[in-house]
Amino acid sequence: MKKYKYHVEEYSQDVRLYLVESDEKLTEEEIHEAFPEVGLTDGATNITDHPTKGIKVTFEGTEYGDDSQVNIDEEVQDEV
Repeated sequence: MKKYKYHVEEYSQDVRLYLVESDEKLTEEEIHEAFPEVGLTDGATNITDHPTKGIKVTFEGTEYGDDSQVNIDEEVQDEV
């Protein structure tokens, strides 16, 4: 009997929302360094160890895309 396996990948446009707060103006690079450190649970926060800028990042949630695309690849196994 043949066995069939299918690898399924689903793609969609998800948007993750963060709030970055600081005591001083941040450069774009500092913002890029700060926000990935917070967890992806709604309301999760992270305060960085920057010595003077007091950077706090809050994860505000995810807006899930509604136009997903699906790719299916089939593997046919030899008879068992």
